[in-house]
Amino acid sequence: MGTLEEIQSEAWALSIFKRIWQRLKNAFLSLQTYDVLSPDFEQRRQVNRMLRDRPALSLPKWYKAYYQPSSIAPSVAAFAYSYLKKYSGLGIARVLPGDRLEADLHWTEVCWFDWETRLCEDFWQCFGTDLSDRLEDFHPYTMADLLEFLNCQIPQNSRFCKDNKSDNIRL
Repeated sequence: MGTLEEIQSEAWALSIFKRIWQRLKNAFLSLQTYDVLSPDFEQRRQVNRMLRDRPALSLPKWYKAYYQPSSIAPSVAAFAYSYLKKYSGLGIARVLPGDRLEADLHWTEVCWFDWETRLCEDFWQCFGTDLSDRLEDFHPYTMADLLEFLNCQIPQNSRFCKDNKSDNIRL
């Protein structure tokens, strides 16, 4: 048997080893989780390659060409133009209103796993409107659907928007 000092020294070394092992294990698990939660970067590159064949419009031109005719508020278009690029990594300046989020843009594959949460937080910061409850039940098909949904969440725009549960216009 060792002395008390030797036993304490061994116990200390063992506790250090356990902490180091736990950190290595956590780092490994984090790498596995990161892969699951991160975008599909190859899919993102493919979509951006497809979008490169289109002109990249400035925000004013993008708004005027695609969203002004639909009565989308300029602030909503500006929000989408800026923030959707951050979530997806796609060249939003080249995205058309009729682009299907999943079939054409592979939206859920190219975005970070938490893009909807970030959208809700950013929309709250910009417009003071909480989307979280409404976004859960809304599944936009196209980019135009997403922008119309966002536009309708701003109180002053809502009286001109379609009800998401029907084709009736809310008055």
